[in-house]
Amino acid sequence: MPTSSASRLYNLDLLRLVSAAMVLVFHYGFRMAISGEGGGVGFPELAPVAMWGDVGLFVFFAISGFVIAMSAQNRSAYDFAAGRFARLWPTFVLCASITALVLLAWPVPGIARPTLAQWAAQFVIVSRIFGQPFMDGAYWTIVYEIIFYGWVFLLLAAGWFRKGWRVAVPVWLALSVFNELVLGSDVVRKLLITEYSGFFSFGLVLFQARSRFDRLTALLLALAFAWAIAAAYVIEPRMVDQYGIVRNAWGVGLFTVLGLAAVALAAFAPALPIPARLAYGLGALTYPLYLLHQHIGYAVFARFADAQNRWVVAALLVCALLGLSWAIAALVEPRCRRAILDLAARLKRGFRPLEAV
Repeated sequence: MPTSSASRLYNLDLLRLVSAAMVLVFHYGFRMAISGEGGGVGFPELAPVAMWGDVGLFVFFAISGFVIAMSAQNRSAYDFAAGRFARLWPTFVLCASITALVLLAWPVPGIARPTLAQWAAQFVIVSRIFGQPFMDGAYWTIVYEIIFYGWVFLLLAAGWFRKGWRVAVPVWLALSVFNELVLGSDVVRKLLITEYSGFFSFGLVLFQARSRFDRLTALLLALAFAWAIAAAYVIEPRMVDQYGIVRNAWGVGLFTVLGLAAVALAAFAPALPIPARLAYGLGALTYPLYLLHQHIGYAVFARFADAQNRWVVAALLVCALLGLSWAIAALVEPRCRRAILDLAARLKRGFRPLEAV
């Protein structure tokens, strides 16, 4: 059951689920037909709309900036790290394991069959540090999330987060612009998430603006917004490189603006008139759904779908993914999270005598 402090996030929870659905539509309705990972099955009639579904990632990152800023408020670095680990790790490992079993049973064209080493590497989430690929193509965004958490953790540990965000945000944005437009370093790009820093920063500053909206906050919000829009154009050439598609330049800007506007509206608007339990439950589906949908979906389409039954397969697949995501979010994730947080609390109490010495 959600706590009262979480009630402010119902709109954002629902928007996060919408963003995950947008990415799902992008993968099934656009990417799959081009990559061939669905065994030749696709939905070309959806492609003109589905190809814009990657904007859901921008929304996802902006919401993350907001939620992490809220999560870090008045918390120690230790408590913040424990909370993030408890939230991400159990569900990630479970979803990666389910994906591995599905890919072993139903191989996907163009995707290597999972190995024991690859599966074991998923336990650290950032599997590529062991030279192993992600179990699902969508996992790269989770790595960027973890990098963002790492920087917030360091600011908390140094005691700089509460006031230091006003310095950290413009420095981050300036380094991002310099790297993307001048330096072009892949190391800096990954370490500082320079392509997506505008979206994370926009959400972070948006949270701060709820309690104090002064001139500096307004300026930082505008800077984050501006770099997010510019970064969308910096990222856009990937569509040509990966898919051979040149999208309308006005559309790139428009959909990015709409995505950020939706985050701002969800953050400041009154909660939607739906039951709190329903809003919370729908929002909780987002993380497992995002982790499960891509390669499992490709495997199902490659194994069971053809030109005649593809819509039926798609409907059954989405229902199954939603049901499985609900089971994980409602039955597995809360128990694992509580167990990890209880262990973290016991460990923290065990450290206190050492700290006293």
